Amino acid sequence: MRLSPRWRRFWRYGITSGVATVVSELTLLGLYADHLFGASGSAILANLASSVPSYLMSRYWIWPEADRAGAARQMGLYWATSLASLVVSTAGTSLAAAHAPSGHLAHVVVVGVAYIGTYALLWVAKYVVYQKLIFRRRPVGEPA
Repeated sequence: MRLSPRWRRFWRYGITSGVATVVSELTLLGLYADHLFGASGSAILANLASSVPSYLMSRYWIWPEADRAGAARQMGLYWATSLASLVVSTAGTSLAAAHAPSGHLAHVVVVGVAYIGTYALLWVAKYVVYQKLIFRRRPVGEPA
């Protein structure tokens, strides 16, 4: 069965998001569980760790036909979206850490679930922003 281009793109976005989520979550849990950073610092570093592979997979695998003439604009919008995501996930993670039950394991689990939950909430919104704004095709007749 062949998928339509729209479904193939959405499928690839899901795979890319899965890769980014695994990289991000493992980074967060590793940094936080080992007491290397607090919840906020771990969330920030986890976001940064997953943003690079996510951007590269988005640009070259999910949206290979995207306009390449405005690479600086595209990259700027991508990083602005990543920054907004970072703010939301860090805030959610910090809030969860502040209200988590005592006990190291329970605390780590609550922070990890909160972090992954913010990713789930942002997933569809980011797809729409990527599709409509960042990785869009150049309209026919528009100069490069």
